Amino acid sequence: MKRIFTALFGAAIVTIATAGAGLSAGTGKPDSEHKFEKAVGYYTQCKQASRKEFEDIKPYLRAFTDSEILGETVNDPEKFFKLMEILNDPRTIHVMMNCATEPVMWDTWMRGLTNYPKLMSAMVKMMNPQGMMKWMMAPMNPKIWRSMLSHMDPARYARWTTAMTNADFYKPLTDFYKPEWYEPRLAWLADPKSYDPLVQALQIPGLATTAPDKDKTAAE
Repeated sequence: MKRIFTALFGAAIVTIATAGAGLSAGTGKPDSEHKFEKAVGYYTQCKQASRKEFEDIKPYLRAFTDSEILGETVNDPEKFFKLMEILNDPRTIHVMMNCATEPVMWDTWMRGLTNYPKLMSAMVKMMNPQGMMKWMMAPMNPKIWRSMLSHMDPARYARWTTAMTNADFYKPLTDFYKPEWYEPRLAWLADPKSYDPLVQALQIPGLATTAPDKDKTAAE
C-alpha cells in the first residue's frame, strides 16, 4: 500500500509540472475567466458524449486553466484522484489535445504564466498543511479508493475502444495537414498584442521609457 501511494504522490508532482503551462489569470472578472466555449464543442464531437456530461467535469478541468485551483486540487487528495479519474477518459483527452492548439487557450496560458501574485497564491494553497495531513490520511479515505477502483471499470475500456473507432478522436493529429489550420495560429504568433501580458509583467515601475536629454544631463 505504501508503494501505491508513493507512486500516486509522485504522479501528483508530475501533474503539477506538466500542467504548469495551463495556468490562467482568473482575476475574478467575467471577461478574464476561461469559459471553455470551444471545449464543449470538442467534447460533444465524441460518441455518446453530452453537454451535460461536460458541465459535470468542467469544474475539475479548471485546474488546468487556473493556477490557484490547480494548487487546491493537488493539495486535496480527494480532488486530485477525482481529476485523475476524469482524465482517464478519451473524451477528456480529446478536449485537452484540441484546446491546447487554440489561440484562445494560448491567451489563457500567457496571462496565467505572467500573473506572479496569483502564482504565489497558488503555491501557498498547494503547500497548505491541512492538505498535507489529508494526504497522510489518504489510505484510510474510502472516496479515494473508489476513485482508484473506477479505473478498473470495464465501461471505461469500452469507451476507449469506441474512441479509437471515431475519426474525430484523431483530429488533433490530422488537422496539422490542413493549410487553413495554420492561419489563425500564425496570426496569433505574429500579433504583438498576444505578448502584452508578458511585456507588462517584465516592466519595472518607475523606469523611464524615454532616453534622457543629453544637453540637460550635461548641464546638471
